[in-house]
Amino acid sequence: MVASTPDSGPERPRPRLAPLALPLVVLLWLVLVVTPVWLQAARACFPNFDLGIYSQAVARLSLAQPNPWISARQVFIFNDHFDPILWVAHPLARLLPPMWAALVVEALFVLLTVAPLLWLQAKGLLSRRAIVLLTALLLLSPSVVEALKFPAHPTTWSMLPWVLTGVAFHLRRPGLLLASLVLLFSCKEEFAFGGVMLTLALLLRGERRLAAGVGALSLAWLAGVYGLRPWLLGPTVDYGFRLSQGMEGGWPHYLSLRLAPPHLSRMGTLVLLFVPLGLWAWRERVRPDWAWLLVLLPMLGIRFLAMSWRFHYGVSLVAAALMGFLPVLRARRPPAWVLASTGVILLASNEPNLRKLTSTLTSPMTAPRHCPATPERLASLTRGMDLLQQHREGSALLGSNLVAPLADRDDLYAVGGPQPDEGRVHEWVFIEKPPHGDVWPLTPERVSELIDVWRKDAGTQVLIDDEHVFLARGRFTAHR
Repeated sequence: MVASTPDSGPERPRPRLAPLALPLVVLLWLVLVVTPVWLQAARACFPNFDLGIYSQAVARLSLAQPNPWISARQVFIFNDHFDPILWVAHPLARLLPPMWAALVVEALFVLLTVAPLLWLQAKGLLSRRAIVLLTALLLLSPSVVEALKFPAHPTTWSMLPWVLTGVAFHLRRPGLLLASLVLLFSCKEEFAFGGVMLTLALLLRGERRLAAGVGALSLAWLAGVYGLRPWLLGPTVDYGFRLSQGMEGGWPHYLSLRLAPPHLSRMGTLVLLFVPLGLWAWRERVRPDWAWLLVLLPMLGIRFLAMSWRFHYGVSLVAAALMGFLPVLRARRPPAWVLASTGVILLASNEPNLRKLTSTLTSPMTAPRHCPATPERLASLTRGMDLLQQHREGSALLGSNLVAPLADRDDLYAVGGPQPDEGRVHEWVFIEKPPHGDVWPLTPERVSELIDVWRKDAGTQVLIDDEHVFLARGRFTAHR
C-alpha cells in the first residue's frame, strides 16, 4: 500500500485553481444548506421534534439535573435516547439561546469532519483531490443535507466521531480509537453495536489486545444502556417496536413494507453515491477495507428493519462507509472523472432538498409556506415571545414550532403533543393561526376551533389576536 499520494508529479504542474476546490465545497455547504436552515430557525419553521426536544435538553442540563425533564416531549431526556454528547452543547447554551446552541454545535460537528482529513493531507497521507472528494460526500450527500434540514439530533453529530474512529483504525492509533469510540457511543445507544463489529475487525487484523479493549468498552456500554440505565433512571422509551412493525400481517407483508419503493429509492441513493469511487477502485484493483465495513452491518440492519432512512438516519452510514475507502484513497490519487461524476450525482440526488432550501433565500416572503418571512408575521411572533419571556411563570401551551425558540422557559407543552396523564390546565396559550405554524397531528380546522373556544372563555385575557398569532392568559387545555 502506498503511504503517500502527492498531488502532482514534477512533470504535471499543479492547476492554479486547485487550492480553491476545498474552500468552494465548504462555501457551497454554508450558503446552500446551513444559511437557509438557520434562516428558517429564526422564522420558527421547525416543529418540536427534534429541535425543540434537544433545545430544551441543552437548556436544562446541569449537575443538579443531569437527566432533565423535557416537558414538550413528556420524558426525561436520557430515558428517551442515551446521548450524553449533549453535554458538549450545554456550555454554549449559557452564551446563546438553547436553540442556537444546538444549531451551532450541529453545524460544527459536521464541518469538523473535514479536520481529520486535512491532518492526513498534512502528513502526506491523502491527496488534495481525495480531500475534496471526501469533503463533498461528507458535507453534501443527500443524507447529510436532509439531516441538517431537519435539525437537531446527536445522530447527525456522530459524523465527526465516525470519521475520527475510521482514521484511528486505519492509522492504528489505539488511544485515539478508544477516545473516539467513547465520543461515538455518546451520540446514540445503537453505535455500541458497531463497536462489537469493530472488535471483530480488529481480531481479523490480528490486534487481539486492542480488540479485547474495544470489545470490553462496547459490551460495557451496551450493558449500561440497556441494563443499568432502566434500573437507575426508570422505564426507558422502547423503540424496539419499530423493528417488528408489520409482523402481524405475516412475513410477506413485513418484508413488503421494508422493500416499498420509497425505502428502495433511499437505499439506492445511498449506494449511488459510492458508484464512481467503487468503480474506480475496482479498475485500479485496490480494495476498500472490508474488515472496517463490518461496522456498517448493525446500522444497516436497524435502518432496514425500522424503515429509518430519512432525516438524520443516513448520516452515520455515509460517514462510516467513506472511512472504508480510506485505504483506496491513500493508495491512489482519484482521477478527475471520479470527482466530476460524484459531483453530478450529488447535485442530481440533492435537487429536491436544495430546491426547498434555496427557496428560503430566493423567495423569503413565500417560502417555506408555513413560515414566510413577512414583517408582520415576524413582528407578531417576536412580540408574543417577548411577552412569554417576560412572564416566565405558569405552564404555556404552544404551537409545535414555537417550542424551540422558547426552550429556556419552564413548563412548555405543544398543541397536539404528548400531555400529562392528569390533563394539565395551562395558564398561557401561544399559537400561530393556520395556515402558518405547525399544529401536527391536529388539523388546521381543529386549531381554529380551539382558538375560538379559548377566545370566548370568560376567564381568558387576550393579549394578541391578530392575523398571525393568538396569545392569551387564562385556563386552557390542549384538547378541549
